[in-house]
Amino acid sequence: MLLWALACVGTAPVKPDSPGTAPESSADTGSGPDSGPNSDLCDAPEVCDGADNDCDGLIDDADSDVADGLPFWQDADGDGWGGEATVSACVYGPGMSLTGGDCDDGAADTHPDAPESCDGVDRDCDGQGHSGPGSGADCPAESCAEILAAAPGAQSGAWWLRLPSGTVQPHACDMDTDGGGWTLGFLRSSAAAGSQGDFGAFEESAALLSTSPAEASSGVPVRAWIDLNAFGYAELRVVAAMYGSETWSSRTIGRDQLRLSFGEDGYYLYGEAGYWWCGGDAAYTDAGVGAVDNPPEAPPDCKGHGSLGSGWDFSESPYANAGLTLCGGDASSWLYGDYGSGLFSYGSAGGAQAIWVR
Repeated sequence: MLLWALACVGTAPVKPDSPGTAPESSADTGSGPDSGPNSDLCDAPEVCDGADNDCDGLIDDADSDVADGLPFWQDADGDGWGGEATVSACVYGPGMSLTGGDCDDGAADTHPDAPESCDGVDRDCDGQGHSGPGSGADCPAESCAEILAAAPGAQSGAWWLRLPSGTVQPHACDMDTDGGGWTLGFLRSSAAAGSQGDFGAFEESAALLSTSPAEASSGVPVRAWIDLNAFGYAELRVVAAMYGSETWSSRTIGRDQLRLSFGEDGYYLYGEAGYWWCGGDAAYTDAGVGAVDNPPEAPPDCKGHGSLGSGWDFSESPYANAGLTLCGGDASSWLYGDYGSGLFSYGSAGGAQAIWVR
């Protein structure tokens, strides 16, 4: 009876998978939250499979340790182009790009497709920053005044302009006289042939206007002008040059003081600003035919000329040949290289006359 009682005393059998009970094992399983036969699973790398592989509560792209993400360019400025940095992600999303090449990933207006702004910044990432208006054919200015406003230290010389016709070309700028910003609007040297009855009414041989009046007077044949009616300006000066130097300049004349549009025959000034300026085709200047809005007290022709031809007479006097006479070449063929003096026949070097506008 004692043996039977001892056999009945002891631990009751327990099912191996009862709650709260680990199966018996001869192995040392250790202790802690990651202990047990599945603990090695939490040492797995995070991969793009929609599961929390490393048991840190973060899944796929939410986990910075994801191991098999795809490489993308980082697009920090959101302009669609990636810079030098890359990111790894399971799914393409914001702040990423499939295309690199952004030379400044902190500026959304700088990337390979960006337009240049002519401000010295390389916006299209071609390694060349554009220096400002007038600096080149791909960055022309509308006038010499625009160039000077953008770069107050700009020097006189040829700068790139876009003319009203759309022509882009190097063009003479005077950045010194009376504050600078003057655009060459008309130039005639004594070395050139031809007449200029319609001066300023359209664009004529404008590519030659990269030459200054002083340079032209040294023997460069130039007879050229821009469309002064279409060009934006507020004031003008008429000048003369001789043997490589500018010899005389008028005072500043307001555009609103002109009586006529360029290309019309008659008096552009009749005492306005203290000047008398008549010009046009020979039929008007010499024969008195076709004057537009002729002042009542003025002669029907240009200051009584009889052989001026298709040109002009500009001076502080209502009488002929007192200042800057510019003959047409279709009658008389000469010009003054200074105010009232310095007569140079066409075809010979030495003199020039010009119009600067601003």
